[in-house]
Amino acid sequence: MKFICMIHETHRPTPEPPPELFAAIGGLQAENTADGSIVEVGGLRPVQEIGAIVTLTGGSVSTTDGPFVESKELVGGYAVYDVPDAAAAAEKCAKFLAAHKEGWPGWEGWIEVRAYYEAPAP
Repeated sequence: MKFICMIHETHRPTPEPPPELFAAIGGLQAENTADGSIVEVGGLRPVQEIGAIVTLTGGSVSTTDGPFVESKELVGGYAVYDVPDAAAAAEKCAKFLAAHKEGWPGWEGWIEVRAYYEAPAP
C-alpha cells in the first residue's frame, strides 16, 4: 500500500535546516532505498517564499500569489512510502521525527499519514 506522509512544522528554530539534519535524512533515505519502501520524498521551501494558493469558492477559481505571512503550522515536506500497512508507514515517520530531534534540536512538528486510493487489481 502507498502512503503519503506530510510533515507539518509547528516550530522552526532556524530559517534553514542544519547539515546534520540532511545527513540524518540521507541515512534514512539510504535505508528506505535498500528495503524498497521509498517512492518519493521532497522538502518544501518556507511559506514566506514564493508560492500560490488556488481556491474554488462560490463557483469561481482564484489564485493568490505568495509570499505569505508566517503560519503557525505548515507542511514542510513529504515522503511517499510503499509499505504493507499504516503501522509500517508510522514507523518510518517515527524514525524521521527522531532524525529531526537529533539533527535539528528545537524543531517541532507532526506527520500526517494518509493512504492512497489505488485502483483494484485487474
